[in-house]
Amino acid sequence: MSSNTNSKALKRARQKEARNRKREAEARAQKRQATIRRFGIIGAIVVIGFGVYAASGGFSSSHPKHSVKLTNKSTSTTTAPSTTTTATAPSTTTAPSSSSVVKAQQAADAVAQKAGCPSSPTTPLKPMSFSSPPPMTINTSLNYTAIVKTDIGTFDISLNAKSDPKTVNNFVFLANKGYYNCNAFMRVIPGFMAQTGSRNQTNGGSGSGPGYSYTGSVPPKAPAGTPQYPNGSVAMANSGSTSSNGSQFFIVDGSSGNSLPPDYTLFGHVTSGMSVVNKIVADGSANGVPPTVTHRILSIKIQSS
Repeated sequence: MSSNTNSKALKRARQKEARNRKREAEARAQKRQATIRRFGIIGAIVVIGFGVYAASGGFSSSHPKHSVKLTNKSTSTTTAPSTTTTATAPSTTTAPSSSSVVKAQQAADAVAQKAGCPSSPTTPLKPMSFSSPPPMTINTSLNYTAIVKTDIGTFDISLNAKSDPKTVNNFVFLANKGYYNCNAFMRVIPGFMAQTGSRNQTNGGSGSGPGYSYTGSVPPKAPAGTPQYPNGSVAMANSGSTSSNGSQFFIVDGSSGNSLPPDYTLFGHVTSGMSVVNKIVADGSANGVPPTVTHRILSIKIQSS
C-alpha cells in the first residue's frame, strides 16, 4: 500500500512538471510571436515613413531651378538673394539620352584637347595670380572686340570701353595673358546664363581668382518692361558687390538673366555668334553645376579699331 501511494504521488509530480513545462513553452512561444509582431509593425512604419519622405522630396538635392547667385571666387553657394528673379523652366522637357551626352562631351573634349587643353574639363588649370589690378592700358577712344573661340564655335563680344573702361581694361589684360584659355563654362543654366572665367574647373569655379579684386560700375536701372540684361549681355560675376569683381563673367541667354537686378558690371555684348552661346546654354543643367555637357573657351583674341 505504501509503495502504491508513492507511485501515484510520483506520477502526479511528473504530470505537474510536464504541465509546467508545457505552460512555460507556450509562454515563450507567445512572447516570441509578440516580439515578431512588434518588429513587423515597426518595420512597416519605417517602410511607409521612408516612402512618404522620399515621395515628398525629402531625399532630393534639387535647388530652385534658375535662382543662381552669380558669384565668383569667394563662394560656391547657388542660393539666390531675394531680389534675384526666378526663371520659367525651359519649354523643352525631353532630356538627352546618356549615350548622346557622353558622345557630345567626348566630341567637345577632343576639340579642346587638340587646342592644347587638358583632356577633362574638370582638370584645374595652372593658377595665374597677380598682385594687383592691371594698370590702365586701353585707349577708350577705340572700339575693342573679343573674339572668343570655343569647342563648338566662335562668338564675338563688343566691349564697352567708354562705359566701363576699368572692367574692359581688366578683361583685355587677362585675355592677353591667356588667363581664359581652356576655361570651362562651369556654371550653365538654360533660360538664364553661362558663366566662366575660373581656372579652378570644379565646384562652379569656387576658390579661384586672379589674385586681386576691383570695383566696377553697375548699369542704370532699365525702364519698366525693358530687360535689365538683354540676351547676349556680358557682365562680371561678383561675391555680393561690384567691389569683388575679378575674372569670372557670365553671358545672359534667357528670361532669368534678362530680369536680374542691376548688381553686375555690364561690360560687353555678343554681336556675332550668339547661336554658339545658345548651344552652350542649352547644354547646361537645372542646377548649373555641372552642366549636362561642359564646353570650354579655347582662346580669346582682342582686336581694336
